Amino acid sequence: MKKVFVLLLVIGLSLKVYSQDPTLQDTLLQKSFHELADLFYASKPDTLKAITYSKAIFEKAIKEKDTLRMMSGKHLLADILNNEDIYLNFCDSLIDITKINPSKNYPATAHYNKSIFYFHKGENNNALKELTQSRKYLRKNDSLKYLLLTQLALIESSVGKVYKALTIYKKIYTYAKQKKYLKYENFSTLPLNIASVYKKINKIDSAYFYINEASKLYKRKNDSISLGYSFYMLGNIEEKKKDHKKSINSYKKSISSILSDENYKILIQVYSHIGIQYDLLGDKKRALKYHLKADSLSTIKKIYSKGIEKTHQFLYEKNKDNKNLKKQLLYLNKLIEVKEFKLEEKNKINKTLTEKYDIPNLLAEKKQVIEKLENEVQESRRTKIIYIFLLVVLLASIGYQIKRKRVYKKRFAALMKQNEATKTKEIEKNITQATSKHELSDDTVTTLMEGLEMFETHEDFLNSKINLQLLADRLDTNTSYLSKVINQYKNTSFSNYVNQLRIEYAVEKLKNDTLWRKYTVKAIAQEVGFKNAESFSKAFYKFTGIKPSYFIKELEKTETN
Repeated sequence: MKKVFVLLLVIGLSLKVYSQDPTLQDTLLQKSFHELADLFYASKPDTLKAITYSKAIFEKAIKEKDTLRMMSGKHLLADILNNEDIYLNFCDSLIDITKINPSKNYPATAHYNKSIFYFHKGENNNALKELTQSRKYLRKNDSLKYLLLTQLALIESSVGKVYKALTIYKKIYTYAKQKKYLKYENFSTLPLNIASVYKKINKIDSAYFYINEASKLYKRKNDSISLGYSFYMLGNIEEKKKDHKKSINSYKKSISSILSDENYKILIQVYSHIGIQYDLLGDKKRALKYHLKADSLSTIKKIYSKGIEKTHQFLYEKNKDNKNLKKQLLYLNKLIEVKEFKLEEKNKINKTLTEKYDIPNLLAEKKQVIEKLENEVQESRRTKIIYIFLLVVLLASIGYQIKRKRVYKKRFAALMKQNEATKTKEIEKNITQATSKHELSDDTVTTLMEGLEMFETHEDFLNSKINLQLLADRLDTNTSYLSKVINQYKNTSFSNYVNQLRIEYAVEKLKNDTLWRKYTVKAIAQEVGFKNAESFSKAFYKFTGIKPSYFIKELEKTETN
């Protein structure tokens, strides 16, 4: 794009590079960079001439030791030869040379330019990787620091993190106004970027304010290309307001500028948006025209631009209505390809994008269309099988829910019938059943069982700090004896024994004390000796078969009835 030529607010690094193309005429090297750029774009239909001018830019940049202009020359050469590796390899070479002894500007600027390149291709993950590398090599350079922040905000906004992007943009905007940098190309896009974010969060008045600021700025600069982008953003906002005719008009005003700037990613979006607006107005013929433009440009340039998904959806539905199965399959494949690309980008940069259809469903639909082409007769049978399967799953799910509710109600009823007074205390009976394998005397067992009875009566189990050692000390015994008695006569471990007492206590309290039912689960847990709500809930379910929240809810129902 032409904007590549605008010098960043950093000083170029001097590199000792020698000209490799002696055929370039001296007259070309006498021209300014802007003159060479104009010649390049004017001659683009003639590939050989365009190559000559791009090489002239590179050679002139070498002569003047202007590293950024060297990158521009390589960028244009890569563009005309349709070989992005020319540009990327040059950037990588620059990085390799400078990373050993980083300067104020390099290799940070090279990584930054690669990030911009990938962003315009729609490869947000690669753009983010290069931006991270650029920040890694960043030295004391405020201008570059804020340019990197601008790039970060663009990526954040593109994946839905609009509030974070807005915070970053506001910070950069304040800096740029203080330094009077808004007149420079790399900062002049800020008002439009901020307007875009405000549009996304439905603050339309704020969006209009920043668009007006942008328009005034671009008119002062006599910058027709940037003014075209302001029309594009205005179309976005009018589309948001559902003013379809005004939106179409603004989008159309932006086309010539965006085309001149060769920003095909945005141009695809413009065509797609115009198609959507015509569709909403009921003009299917014009809608089809612009959606086909968007699809054609996306295919030629191999760019997954925002909005192309809706274009492919429109074209898929159109051919579905026309029963054109071959084209239907073509656009279904394109739709799946775009969604897979978006999903891959989302996973890589940890952002969940909302999708109208998920990929598995689209793959299933693709399979159905292919099978229609092969044998349409089988479709009816397949559909019936799917419906029967879904019905079986639904009925099984309903049956499971009904069964679970019945089980819960039975368990609740059983709990309601329990009474604290029915707890069995068969110390003497248990003593007579003692086996010699524990080698404990009857007196020892009796003493410990009586101690446990007192432990239960005094409700010492409610103490959250109680443990086997502490209880053994209180009963004047050792942990081994106490553990054996609990295992033998309570038929459980110490922790289960204590937890069961706590749960039984909680159940009785909830049954008899309405105030307890108003407590949170966390508060109840603490009252009965548990350290957190999670451990209490697990223990409650273990000993009662239902969750505490369900038990409280059913108690309230019983009380009401």
